[in-house]
Amino acid sequence: MVISPGSRNAPLILSFPASGKFHCLTIVDERSAAYFALGLARKTNTPVALICTSGTAVLNYGPALAEAYYQQVPLIAITADRPPELIDQADGQTIRQNNIFNNFIRYQCQLPVGKLSPAEVQLTNRLLNEAFRHAMGPVSGPVHLNVPFREPLYDTVKTESTVSSRVMPVRNDNPVDYSLVEELNSEISQYQKILFLVGATRGESLLNEVVALLAEKGVVVVTETLSNLSGEKVFENTDRLLEYFSSNVGAFCPDLLITLDVPVLSKRIKQLIRSCHPGAHWHFSNQDIIVDTYQCLTRQIRGDALPTLKAVSEKLKPLPFGYMNFWERARLVTTEKHREFCAQVAWSDFKVFEMLSQSIPDGVEIHLGNSTPVRYAQLFEWKQKHIFEGNRGTSGIDGCVSTAAGAAFAGDRPVTLIVGDLSFLYDSNGLWHRYLPATFRIIVINNGGGGIFRYIPGPSETKELEPFFEAKGDYRCKGIAETFGLLYFTATNADELMNVLSDFWEDKGAPALLEIFTPGPRNGEILRGYFNYLRSD
Repeated sequence: MVISPGSRNAPLILSFPASGKFHCLTIVDERSAAYFALGLARKTNTPVALICTSGTAVLNYGPALAEAYYQQVPLIAITADRPPELIDQADGQTIRQNNIFNNFIRYQCQLPVGKLSPAEVQLTNRLLNEAFRHAMGPVSGPVHLNVPFREPLYDTVKTESTVSSRVMPVRNDNPVDYSLVEELNSEISQYQKILFLVGATRGESLLNEVVALLAEKGVVVVTETLSNLSGEKVFENTDRLLEYFSSNVGAFCPDLLITLDVPVLSKRIKQLIRSCHPGAHWHFSNQDIIVDTYQCLTRQIRGDALPTLKAVSEKLKPLPFGYMNFWERARLVTTEKHREFCAQVAWSDFKVFEMLSQSIPDGVEIHLGNSTPVRYAQLFEWKQKHIFEGNRGTSGIDGCVSTAAGAAFAGDRPVTLIVGDLSFLYDSNGLWHRYLPATFRIIVINNGGGGIFRYIPGPSETKELEPFFEAKGDYRCKGIAETFGLLYFTATNADELMNVLSDFWEDKGAPALLEIFTPGPRNGEILRGYFNYLRSD
């Protein structure tokens, strides 16, 4: 339970900790609390509940619930409310809360108010069972329980402990539909160039088995940093690798594309696939909507994706290796060009990521802020013992600090967040609580604003770049670190960064923040130069 203080939610604040059944935390800022809960739920793979008071406090849950919806993470938002007779009657902290999150939750309900009759107790029990069934169903995600209370709010009464009935969903013990497997095997035998594209996952063991089997049979497996997959026959560094195909899209185009229901970061690979129109696309998804990201969908396959894919891969006959050999050539050429460019690159965001990729200790869980950090990370080789996370459901910058803090609190690994200055400043309230472990590290790359707008086409060529797109400003993070009790480190060039990195991860009994200053105007030029160099003969 992540509880934000308030008055209307007093009955919940008094009840949940007193029950002794829950681990209750307190985070004042509701937006930060919700993102913290997201990181906690994602790390523990269990539902986490949120509790807040009524009014605009409720609205602050919106961004994290939307992120959880598209990442399929089970958050339970429990919002206190005024009783129905006070809604729209000019009462304090009162808004229309029922159905307020309809567009990005799996289920919502409003519980009965006041002293409950036996029938209302039964209704409440059914509503709660339905909520948890949706939160942890085949397509998991956030749910919203709106709970109106009448005053008095702080009185307590002694009650006998009762156990509500829990409705257990019945699951199929056999997750594989073998008639479907036969059908898929019959179809897949028609194709020679097969591409399996894997986006953001936690790299579970069964997925690793499937990837290894498919790659062994000649299927090209393309992953991203957030895929948490690696292997000799797995193709990483997606955006770097794809530059090889810029003049030969036909060689890139697969006969069959296979995808899972997880977000893919690379805009470049989406554009390439949409432009070349593969002959077939299998997408494994249990969603009720059609998800046709690449505009070539031929099958949306329901069920348990990984056991089904494993059964298909076991029967798949070895493919001709011409397609994989072409990708191997692409990897060889772009890797060599990457190393040549790194050897002469000046101080910049690019240089910072090259140094970080080589220096972060083994076993660290790395959270990547949105905009440039998650994209730069795609370009470099990282140690295999890292775990990578990022908020790529909706890809906003607004909760990176809080989400990483939640994961750090829950996990058994040290967590390091790499984030831009705007993202950090936006979510600096994510440090406003007592749950930061001493192993938590934040690296803020301060390039004086929204660095991505100096790279992407359009904004960098307008006079509005600095005041409106980039939001350029001379801001420093040292005061924030001191306010929240973080040790502070800084670097302004490669030598300083090299010297400070040796101390930064040492255990000094407190979380720490490293602020790295880079030249904003030069960063975009260097990144554009990098991709031009990859494409050059």
